[in-house]
Amino acid sequence: MLLGIVTIITGILFVTNQWKWKIWGVDMKSQIKRAIAILLAVCFLVSLTDTAVSAAYANGGELDDTEDKVVNETCKEVKNEGKQEKSLYERLGGIYAIALVVNRFSDTVVNDTVAGKNSKNPALRDWHNNKLNRLPGLKFMRTLWVAAVSGGPFNYTGKNLADAHRDLRISPEEFDAVAADLEESLDYYNVPEREKQEVLAAFAAHKNEVTAGYFEAKLNESVNNNTSVNNINECKRY
Repeated sequence: MLLGIVTIITGILFVTNQWKWKIWGVDMKSQIKRAIAILLAVCFLVSLTDTAVSAAYANGGELDDTEDKVVNETCKEVKNEGKQEKSLYERLGGIYAIALVVNRFSDTVVNDTVAGKNSKNPALRDWHNNKLNRLPGLKFMRTLWVAAVSGGPFNYTGKNLADAHRDLRISPEEFDAVAADLEESLDYYNVPEREKQEVLAAFAAHKNEVTAGYFEAKLNESVNNNTSVNNINECKRY
């Protein structure tokens, strides 16, 4: 179509160049050339538009799978821009919900057969039988710790976990027993699975710190035993 129009316009230009047209003193040849130039520009734009529309709607007026996917992903990004993922603290229900879980958890640990008042660990047994007047403060510090590590607007100001538990000499087995008590408390209050696993993961991440005192004691015990054996062997030499 465009080629035919160009051919016709070229013929008109040729004829125009052969004749000198003047109407009422106006040079019509220049006017015709100007009109033809405008017509050519319009034809060119129409041709481009037609090509673009044809390409966009080559599938019967519908976007192809690739284009559709791009549009959908773009829409999702725009929707999610103003939507920020809630922190674990918020998803747990805030400070009061955390305090509720910690309260039950702390009471459960007291009666735990492995880590509580009947523990084989003398330090844990002593704490849970003779120092329970410290339990309300411990509950507060535990609540503060969970609120801080879960992204809440609080700062944990207590001792680091290694120093806080060093003298208790908590073994890996005792730590696992306490973790099971925490899981039971989360289940008791129907904390959703995703949030429960995140809390347990945060707790488990500090296992090495909490059990550091146990391994340090074992190491010192081993060193002392070796020293005693060496001393005995030295004595036998004389």
